[in-house]
Amino acid sequence: MKADQIPHFGLYGESSWINDPEFFHIEDIEDRSSNLGWKISPHRHAQLFQILILKSGQAKVQLDEQQQNLLGAWAIIVPAGVVHSFHFAPDTDGRVISIAEPLLEDAYQEKAAKFIKPLLSQASQINFNGHRNHFSELWPLLQQLESESSYIREDRGLMSEYLIKAVLLILHRQQQLNGVADSNDITESSRLQLLKELIEKHYREHWTTQQYATALSVSTSRLNRLSKAAFNKSVLELVHDRLLIEAKRSLIYTARSVDEISYDLGFKDPGYFSRFFKRSTGMPPGKFRLLSNQSFI
Repeated sequence: MKADQIPHFGLYGESSWINDPEFFHIEDIEDRSSNLGWKISPHRHAQLFQILILKSGQAKVQLDEQQQNLLGAWAIIVPAGVVHSFHFAPDTDGRVISIAEPLLEDAYQEKAAKFIKPLLSQASQINFNGHRNHFSELWPLLQQLESESSYIREDRGLMSEYLIKAVLLILHRQQQLNGVADSNDITESSRLQLLKELIEKHYREHWTTQQYATALSVSTSRLNRLSKAAFNKSVLELVHDRLLIEAKRSLIYTARSVDEISYDLGFKDPGYFSRFFKRSTGMPPGKFRLLSNQSFI
């Protein structure tokens, strides 16, 4: 299958993206794959990070160009943009966690960053066979996530975020225990992860695509091709998405004026910020704030 023919999905088989920066989803592997012959065809997610946890059974896993047969207890890390497919043995027991990337953005800013960021950078498999005591610490977190996903609660997003980070920290521990060293080779997947980290650091500075390409030692055309293939968006569109998320957060959760938000996000002209926001959302920032506040009444 050619790269431009590999489908982008929100969740597998669902072409529409769920536009919720606090979105996460957890489901049983059997629920998603059993009616598909336990096969998940090659695909990728533009804005979803996934973790598959295998408790028992067997899976043939493809992550980009790498294939591996896994038996027993494993964790499989699938960053956004990585082409992946699975063929599970019938009755394989496990869970799939799908996480909107904005839910993990704070991981780049906090103490946990040095542990979590390596996991987010490239696809990998983490072996829990022979370490069932560690796996027994992981599984209750998944059960709690399932509980959170079953009910609409005021603090659902925050609790889910903490649980997901706890899962990632356990995966980091296990990866280190297995002796997996960080690779110095810059793969396409890791370069794209570095791009997202750079956007997180510099989106308020309105870096150009050329500046990102220079920082990553690639041409602008290649970087845009990689971004389009992985995320279905250009580098500039990714930057605009990040600016828009922060603008919405500020409009909903702070009392700052539109002009103040504009300057905080690096716009030199509040009028240009308002046009950017309206072009992206279909309404000016003031109206968005009004409608959002009404939804909480």
